[in-house]
Parts: sequence; C-alpha cells; structure tokens
Amino acid sequence: MFTVFDLKNSVPLSQEETAAVWRVLDDYSRTAAGAWLRGFPFRRFELRWCPAMTDDVMGAFLPSRPWTVYLMPPDAEVNNYARIAWAEYITPTVIHELRHAWQFRRRPWLYVLCSLPVLREFTLERDARSIGREAESIVIRTIGWHDGREFERRHERKEQQ
Repeated sequence: MFTVFDLKNSVPLSQEETAAVWRVLDDYSRTAAGAWLRGFPFRRFELRWCPAMTDDVMGAFLPSRPWTVYLMPPDAEVNNYARIAWAEYITPTVIHELRHAWQFRRRPWLYVLCSLPVLREFTLERDARSIGREAESIVIRTIGWHDGREFERRHERKEQQ
C-alpha cells in the first residue's frame, strides 16, 4: 500500500519523459476541455516516479509539496522508448493531479477542508475524476496523432532515400 512516506524514494522523470508529457499537455490545453490549463503554470511542476505506487494509486498531489506530481512508474525492465510511451499514456493521471493542484491554488483553505475523507469523494475527487475521464479520450487521440505523424516522417525519409 502506498503512503506519503514512500514519496522520499521517488525520482524525477527524465528530460525526454517530461518533454513527452508536456507535449501532450500542450495539445490538451488547446482543447475546450483543457482551457483551465491555459493560465495555470503546469510546466513549473516537477514530475516524479514513485516506485511504491501500484495500479490502485497512479498519481498523487500533496499540498505540502505544491509543485510536485508523483506518478506510478513504468515497469523497471523497459527501454527508453517504452518509458516515454508510458509517460504519454499516464498523462490523464497527470491532468487529474494537476486539477488537484489547480483546486488547491484557487482556494487553499477550502481544499484542505474538502480533503476530509467523506467530503473528498463528493468535492475534490468528483471534479478531478470528471476532468481526468474527459482528458483520457483527448489524450488517446493526441497520442495517436503524434504516432501517426512520426510514422509519416519515417516513411517520407525512406522514400527520399
């Protein structure tokens, strides 16, 4: 089970992994659903892999670390390309956690009050879950578009040779 004490073992995403997440977030922020991100300094956040996270917890934001988002890492034995693909795939979780950071920045005291166990599910989580679900389909399309463009670039290079 994941606890806040496990966060000390987290490590930052590589530059390539972070760039992949920012690229997807940039595309998401250009949609109507992602409009809330346009004025939010999401690139200021540090993204960190937390090895204690498992399928039941894929991400975390804590007011005590207001500029950090913790994420479930990819499998240990994957190559760099698979790690970057995982970073893109987990972007809806990043969006969910950034929504919590956005909630906290708007009204810190209300966020802390709403973090109480019973209230949390009906306030903070309902909003972030809704944003995350909507982002999931947008991110899947965005990743598909990026993959398609990369395929086209490679195919064009082969034809030119």
